[in-house]
Amino acid sequence: MIYLTTDALDQAVYFDLRKKEPCRKTGGTEQRLYGLVGNGVAEVPVTVKSWRDWVEVAFGGSALFDFVDERLIRRMLGELAREMGP
Repeated sequence: MIYLTTDALDQAVYFDLRKKEPCRKTGGTEQRLYGLVGNGVAEVPVTVKSWRDWVEVAFGGSALFDFVDERLIRRMLGELAREMGP
């Protein structure tokens, strides 16, 4: 589990990495991370795809985003994917 930030109720928001898989593409390797983002009360499945300078973060709606900014979580997960590298 990776601590990301705290939400509006001062609860920890975390990313629980379940699976990391490299996918070969022309010109490099795309990295895919699968896991859960949550705060102990609400969780949402997330998929992060990164390749070169491009990052896509995909998750559904959740009550979690009533307590924490969705854009902040997207940015943090993108930075995390870059740090983990292919």
